[in-house]
This record gives sequence, structure tokens and C-alpha cells, in this order.
Amino acid sequence: MKVLAAGVVPLLLVLHWKDGAASPLPITPVNVTCATRHPCHNNLMSQIRNQLAQLNSSASALFILYYTAQGEPFPNNLDKLCAPNTTDFPPFHANGTEKAKLVELYRIVAYMGASLGNITRDQKTLNPRAMSLHNKLNSTADALRGLLSNVHCRLCSKYHVGHVDVAYAPDTSGKEVFQKKKLGCQLLGTYKQVINMVAQAF
Repeated sequence: MKVLAAGVVPLLLVLHWKDGAASPLPITPVNVTCATRHPCHNNLMSQIRNQLAQLNSSASALFILYYTAQGEPFPNNLDKLCAPNTTDFPPFHANGTEKAKLVELYRIVAYMGASLGNITRDQKTLNPRAMSLHNKLNSTADALRGLLSNVHCRLCSKYHVGHVDVAYAPDTSGKEVFQKKKLGCQLLGTYKQVINMVAQAF
């Protein structure tokens, strides 16, 4: 298995996202050391900004692919069925310090990575032939893993932050079909809105 960073939390998240499994792991690391598997790049913040710009530029396409694949009534009822719902979404404050923004970004990326695992698993069952959607979900998850690794590296190397408490969206495996589709649409609508704000803040 490919491990992106030696820190306990990134390792758990990599394991957690594997094959679309996305139920939270009830493990709180104790005495986490601030360690990274590889030396951090000098231009880490530039890489983070580029990754955020890439995710922001692809968020609308992912959202459109998703609601189109769900069929009616989704494409014609976006305001009602896919309106952003930030109730459980980790907050982000654009006017914070770099450290505070990176900690909040870490929480957002961890939350989204696990949530995309739920969505990908559900869509493989609900829309098995929607290969464009599956590929876009997978490429977004890959980009989020890379971003998480870089954010961890920056927090560790500059601010000596070895652990960030993260929260996850509820697992959708027990939900009925329409609810799974709706929750996925709301989440991707929220993600599209939030990633735009975050990208501008860095």
C-alpha cells in the first residue's frame, strides 16, 4: 500500500480512503511525533496553492457529472435537492493566520476525502456505468490525498503540528437510494462552494 506520510493521521486517512471505505476510525493518536516520510519541498505553499487551484477548477465539472448521472429529478431541481449544506462541514476562516488556515484546510480535506469514499462506493452500485463520474471522483480523491500530504508537511515542518483532530460525515451505506443521491449532491455542492473560498484565501 502506498503511504503518503509517516504521520499517524495521514497514514490512517490513506488506509481509510482505500477502496472507497469511509467510516471514521475511532483512534486518537497519543504523543504523535511530528514526522514526515520525505523532506518537505521548499516551495510547499506554492504547491498547496496550485493543488487548491486545480481542485477549484475541477469542482464544477465534478458537480455536473454527479447530478447528471443521478437522473431526474436532480438536474431540474438543483436548488431544492443539491443546495449546499454546511451544517456538518468543517469551518474555514479566510482571514486567519497561515497556521490556522492550514489546520482548517487539513480538516476540510480529511472530511472531503472520507466523504468522497462514501460517494464513490455508493455510485459504483447506483450508477455502475457512469465511468466519467467514477474517474472524476477517483482523480479528485487522489488530488485531495496529495494536498493532505503537503498540508501535513507544512504544518509539521514550520509549525510543529503533529496531530489535527478531524471529523467525518456520517456513513451513507445504510441510507435508501434517493437519500444517498441527495446527500452526495449536497456534499458536492458544498464542496464546490467551499473549495472556491479556500483557494482564494491562499
